Amino acid sequence: MACLGRRSCAVVAVITCMAGAACGREEPAATTPVQLVAGPSAMPSGPGAAAVPRLPAAGAAGDASGVIAFPPRNEPFAFREELERKYRDGLRRSPSSTHVDLEGDIVWTQEYLRYRVNECSHDVAVQRVLAQIDGQGILPVCGNPPPRMVPFPPRNEPYAFRQELERTYRDGLRRNATSSYVDIEGSIVWTQEYLRYRVNRCGHAEATQKVLDQIDGKGIAPVCTDALTGIWDGTSNYWNAPFTMDIWMNGATIAGTYRDRYDTGYIHGTYAGGAAVLILVNFGDTGIAFDGQFDGTGKIRGMIRGGVIGGSYPFVMTRRP
Repeated sequence: MACLGRRSCAVVAVITCMAGAACGREEPAATTPVQLVAGPSAMPSGPGAAAVPRLPAAGAAGDASGVIAFPPRNEPFAFREELERKYRDGLRRSPSSTHVDLEGDIVWTQEYLRYRVNECSHDVAVQRVLAQIDGQGILPVCGNPPPRMVPFPPRNEPYAFRQELERTYRDGLRRNATSSYVDIEGSIVWTQEYLRYRVNRCGHAEATQKVLDQIDGKGIAPVCTDALTGIWDGTSNYWNAPFTMDIWMNGATIAGTYRDRYDTGYIHGTYAGGAAVLILVNFGDTGIAFDGQFDGTGKIRGMIRGGVIGGSYPFVMTRRP
C-alpha cells in the first residue's frame, strides 16, 4: 500500500518477550479431552437428574464460538486431586466435613467460573449451575468477552457460590457428609487460581505448579499470555499524543486497536520473542511505527517514526494493571 498523508504505512512486527513473561513459549500439545464418567456422587439422582455437563472445547452447545474455552474436565480434576495431596501430606491439614464430594466440587466450580468469565453476573451464573444440577440442561453463556487476558471475579463471589453448592448438596440432594483435607475456602481459592492460569494459556502441569508455588509462599507467578496483551497508555511530544493501544495475541499473531487525540487505527502483525518491539499502526491510507524496547514487563520506551510525520518522536507507554 502506498503511504500518503501525515503518517507512514504500518505493518506490525513484534519481536519481544521478557524473560519469565511466558511470551512465545510453546504450550504442550492439546490433550484429548477425557470426560469423567460421573458417578452418583457427582450428580443429582432420581427423576430429572442432571448429568455432569460434557462441554466441547469451545464451550457449551449453543454458545457462540468466541466464548472463553475451559480445559477438559479430567485436568482440573487431576489438579484437585493434587491439591488434596498437598493439603494432606504437605500442609498436614486435618480433614474437614463437606457434603460436596471432590468430583462435584471441581465440576460445578469450573462451570460457575466458565459462566463468570463469559460475562454472566454472579447471580446469573449461580442460577445456571443450579439449573444444571436440577436437570434443566446446559444454558448458554452470557456474552463473548474481548480477546485479551481473561479476568476472574473477586474471590468472595466464587466463595459464596461454593457455600450455595454446599447447601444444595446437603438440603436439596440430601447427600451425606464426606470429608476433605481441603476446606471450602482453600478449594475455591486454589481451583479458581488454577483455572485462571489455564484460560490464560498455561498448560495443566504449568498451572498446577504455579498454584503449588503460591501455596508454598513463592508469590503469584504471571499468567502465560503474551507480553503485549493488555491496554497500554502512551505519552509523547508527538502532536497527536496521548494515545492508547488495546493489544491482544492470537497464537503468533497480534491484533488490536489504536486511538489518539485525532485518529483511530488498527494493529496487526506477528510476535517472535525478544526485547525489541516494533509496533506499526495502520489508519487505512497511512500509518506510523512505534519502535521501542521493554523497560520491565509493563512499560515500553522508544521512538515514533513515519516518513510523513516530520521526523521521530520519543514515546513511553505503560500497561494498565
